[in-house]
Amino acid sequence: MTTTELVQPRSGTLGRAALSRPASFWFIGGLYALFLMASTAPSPMYSIYQQRWHFTTTVLTEVFAVYAVLILLALVLFGSLSDHIGRRPVLLTGLVLEIASMLVLAIAPSVGWLLVGRALQGLATGIATSAISGALLDFQRPGTNRGSLINGVAAGLGMALGSLLAGALVQFVPGPTLTSYLLLILGFLLAIPGVLLMPEPVTHRSALREVLRPQRPTVPAGKGAAFALMATTLLASWIVGGMFMSLGPSVAKGLVSGNPYLVGGLAVAVLAGFGGLAQLLLGGWEARRAVRVGAPLMLAGLAGVAAAALGQGASVFFVGSAVLGTGWGLVFMGGFRMLTGLASPEHRAGTAALIYVVAYLSASVPSVALGFLSTAYGLTAATLVFTATAAVFVTVAALSTFARR
Repeated sequence: MTTTELVQPRSGTLGRAALSRPASFWFIGGLYALFLMASTAPSPMYSIYQQRWHFTTTVLTEVFAVYAVLILLALVLFGSLSDHIGRRPVLLTGLVLEIASMLVLAIAPSVGWLLVGRALQGLATGIATSAISGALLDFQRPGTNRGSLINGVAAGLGMALGSLLAGALVQFVPGPTLTSYLLLILGFLLAIPGVLLMPEPVTHRSALREVLRPQRPTVPAGKGAAFALMATTLLASWIVGGMFMSLGPSVAKGLVSGNPYLVGGLAVAVLAGFGGLAQLLLGGWEARRAVRVGAPLMLAGLAGVAAAALGQGASVFFVGSAVLGTGWGLVFMGGFRMLTGLASPEHRAGTAALIYVVAYLSASVPSVALGFLSTAYGLTAATLVFTATAAVFVTVAALSTFARR
C-alpha cells in the first residue's frame, strides 16, 4: 500500500485519527489479498499432511470443503451484519478468528485439528468477506467500478502469492508446516491498527434486536431473475477455482519430478496469478465483454489440462493453467461486476454475501465429488470429469450474456 494520509475524523471515527478514504480503499484491498493468501497457503502442505497422517484424497477434499462450508455458514448468518453495525467491528472479529485459525493450523497434531483450523478459517473469511466487499464499494471513487476490480484482483493475486510463497517456504525453509502460518499471523496482527484507523462508512446503526437476528444474504429487490442468470458466471469460475485449490497440487506433482512442494504451490499460483493479472490489465472492459472473451479462454485452458492428464506432460499442464487462469479471471471479474451492480448502497454487503454463497457452493460441492471420484477411480479420471463438467458451465455462462441485455 502506498504512503497513507491522515485526515480529520469522519462520521463514525470520532476521537481518533483515520486513514483517508482513498488510503482505506487500498488498505481494504490489501487486507482481502491477505485473507486469500491464507486460504491457499495450506495447499502445498496437503501432501505432507497426507504422508504424516495417512488420509485419502477424499479426506483431502473434505478439508477444503469444510473451509468453504463454514464460509457459507458465516455468510448466511452474518453476511449483512456490517450493513447494520458497521464495517470495522465485523472486520476486527474476522481478524481475531483468522489469527486463531492460523494458530490451530500451525500446531495441528492430527487431521482432526486440520479440519478444526480450516473450519475456523472459513468462519473468519466468511465474516470478513462481505464486509470487505461492501467497504471496497463504499470507498471506491464515485462513478467507477474500481471496487469490483480490486476485489477480483486482490482475490487472484492473493491466492497466487499465498500458494507460491507457502510452497517455497515448505520446500526450502525449516519447519514446513509452521513458518507460513507464523508469517501470516504477523500480517493479520499488523492489519488490526489499519482497521481501527479507517473511517467507518456505515453511519446508520440498526437496533440491537435487528443486529442479533441472522442477517441473510439478499437478492436485490425485483432482480432475482437477472441475478440467477448472471450467477452462472460464478458457477463456471469457482468450479475451476475449487478444483485447483484442492486437487491441483496433486495433479502438478504427478507430472514433475523434484521440488514437489514448490510445484504444488505453483499449480494454484499460475491459475490465480494469471487470473489476477488479467483483471488488473483488462479491468476497463465492460462486464459482458469480459465474460465473452474469458469463456473461450477457459475452454482452451481446460482442454490443455485434460491433455496433460492424458500424458502430454507438465509444460502442457502449466500453459493450459495459465490460459485457464486468464479466462477464469475475466469471467469472475465480469460476473462479479454485473452482480454487484444490481445492489443498492444500503444492501451492498448482503448482496455480496449472496454472491459468495453461490461462489463457494460452486467450489465446494464439485471438489468433494471429485475427491470421491479420485479415490475410487484415480486422479486422471477425476481430472477428465472435472474438465468436462467445467466446460459445460463455462459454455452456459457465455451464452447467458446473450440472453439478457
